[in-house]
Parts: sequence; structure tokens; C-alpha cells
Amino acid sequence: MERDSFLYKARRKCQVLAHKVVSNEAMSKLYFKIVLHKKLNLDNPQTFNEKIQWMKLYYYPKNSVAVNGSDKYAVRDYIIKKGYGDKLVPLLGVWDRAEDIDWDKLPDRFVLKCNHGCAYNIVVLDKSKLDKAAAVKKLNGWLKEDFGAFNIELHYSAIKHHRITCEEFLGDNITDYKFFCFDGKPDCIYVSTDLIHDRQAQIGFFYLDGKKMPLHRDDYTDIPEVALPAFYDEMKQAAEVLCKEFPFVRVDFFIANGTWYFAELTFTPGAGMMPFNPESFDLEWGKKIKLPIVEE
Repeated sequence: MERDSFLYKARRKCQVLAHKVVSNEAMSKLYFKIVLHKKLNLDNPQTFNEKIQWMKLYYYPKNSVAVNGSDKYAVRDYIIKKGYGDKLVPLLGVWDRAEDIDWDKLPDRFVLKCNHGCAYNIVVLDKSKLDKAAAVKKLNGWLKEDFGAFNIELHYSAIKHHRITCEEFLGDNITDYKFFCFDGKPDCIYVSTDLIHDRQAQIGFFYLDGKKMPLHRDDYTDIPEVALPAFYDEMKQAAEVLCKEFPFVRVDFFIANGTWYFAELTFTPGAGMMPFNPESFDLEWGKKIKLPIVEE
């Protein structure tokens, strides 16, 4: 569904309204049933999706490291602290309001993002053709949104300082390497190509040695094989360092211009409603997550 369509906006408004009047547990169970056609077990979660649902309700929102790790701006401090500051995408600016953006100081190509959610991005390929008034309106609209309310991802709601960042444009040919990490260790990767033109248009799941996994996403074109880059071991090592503090996190990197960059930390892939084909991987991955003890 197109993000600017009437139906998309109407759905978002309904989700926010429901979030205000219905319990988080009830909304999570409802969405789980609608998307995956299954009953959500929060009392004794077993599958990957169930455990992600449990953690997004009871653990990640209370974990300040996870909250800051979800913040597209604050996470930069975490990456620097872990020794990978040189792998951050160069930052061109950060603002609290879109009106404060000094367009004249920006290059011809750049990427604008909001820090408190996903897909809050404007990729500018030619500044001279950018409708700046429309961009300001869109960015300010995003800043007002509680992204966590849409799919009950409460760690995003815990991000209180909403900002706009501007990053360097990395080019037209970007590949995304996502490391699924369980109990502080990378376990497998998900690779997506043609990131700029059609986000995640082609994807594939692979073991850490690059061999294809018998796991598919029916909603995307499948990549039959992947040629691991020369610096793959560097990315894998970085993923292991960055994931140490979490029972589960997906560590994402960009590959562009012959090198790699940190992209983001993702704690709730698919908002805990990730489709598996075959479904057996849902339980297999769930067994790899050791749920943390949460103080009341």
C-alpha cells in the first residue's frame, strides 16, 4: 500500500486511535491474528514471532540501550563507543524542525531521515528538482507521529527527542546485509539488493558461510546465491560486537562504493509478524532466543 494513499493514512489514524483506547497486549494479539492468522501466546512464547512480540511489549521499551539503538541518530554514539565510528554514513546535518534545514549548504544528492521510526526517508537525487515546501511538510508530519503506536513497537515510542538527520548519499548501487543475531552471536544473513530504486525488491536468506538457506519470503523475488564481499568477515565481526548486549537484534549494514557502512539496529523485524516459508523456521529461530528476566 502506498504510504501517501488515502487508505494508508486512514489505517494509520485508526491504529493510533486504537492504541489509545485498547491495551497493548490486546492490539498485539489482534494484529498477530490479522497478519499471521495465528493466536499469539504471550504467557509462554515459543516461536520467533511470539518472542519478538513479548520483548517489544515487556523488554525493549525498558532497555535504554535498545531504545537508543532504535534511534537513528542516538545509535551513532553506540557505534562510536563500540569502535566503529568510521563505518557510520557521513552526517551532513541534524535538526529539530524541517524549517531549520539550510538547503543551500547541502550537496546536490543526500538522504533525509527522521530518527524515531522506519521508512521515514527522503532520498534526494537532484536538489534542484526537490519540492522543498512539500519535503518540509512531510518531515514535520513525520516528526509528530508516534511510530511505536502503529504496530505496538513501544521502544520507538520511548524515543522522546524526534529529529531530522541528513546523511551523505552513498550512490545508486547499494546492497543491504542484515545479520540476524541470537544470544550475542550472528546466526545467518539476509541480503537485499537494488536498495535505492525498489527497497528490498530482491532478497535471500543465507548461512554465515554464504550457502543458501531453505527459507524464503513469498512477497519478494528470491536471490538464488550471493557472492560474499572481500570484507565480509569484517562485517560479521562488527555484527558480533554490536549484538553482544541483546537476546536478539538484527545488525544491518550497507555495501556501497567498494566498502561497508553501518545502517541500523533492528530489534523487531516485521514488528514481530514476519512471514516464514517454511513455517518451521519460526519455531527453530524461537528456540535460539533466551527471553531475559524483566523486573516488574
